[in-house]
Amino acid sequence: MKIIKLAVISVLALGLTACQATNSIYYWGDYSDSAYKLKNTPTDESRTKHKASLLSIVNNAQTKNKKIPPGIYAELAMLEAEDRNVDLALQYFSKEKELFPESTKIVDMMINSMNKDV
Repeated sequence: MKIIKLAVISVLALGLTACQATNSIYYWGDYSDSAYKLKNTPTDESRTKHKASLLSIVNNAQTKNKKIPPGIYAELAMLEAEDRNVDLALQYFSKEKELFPESTKIVDMMINSMNKDV
């Protein structure tokens, strides 16, 4: 699951870099800062703040007339899976696939990995 998590974070980081150079259709909120803090200081506090940042992106995207970026729901799902909130994780994975059908294969791999860990 850690390899898949690293892959998702890498894809999001690349997407974020590309989005910063242009006027993005996605609302990223403070994702970059939050993810950086979690990566450099992986504490319960930074994890909680990152999760709150992801939820803020989801909640505020519509008010900013922007879309939720790819991978946000998948990352939320992984955080919930780590907390053993399997039902909520599956809801987030489902939302990721609904918004980004092209992510179905990788999301299904994440779900399979989560099910092995539970």
